[in-house]
Amino acid sequence: MAHPLIRTPARQLLDARQDHARCLRLAAWYRRQLSTGDASMRDRHAWALGQARKLRTRFPHLLSREFA
Repeated sequence: MAHPLIRTPARQLLDARQDHARCLRLAAWYRRQLSTGDASMRDRHAWALGQARKLRTRFPHLLSREFA
């Protein structure tokens, strides 16, 4: 029986896909806030895009490249 904290490669990929999608949605929301003049979202937008890029680098060719 596997330890509950050890994730299978399939589970890691699923989690990465979900996290990647969340980061892209956050980045889009922050970008929308930036377009309304809320400059305080600039760092958050950069962070969300950075996280999406890290995940995409960790799982090349398995996560969407069209948005980030």
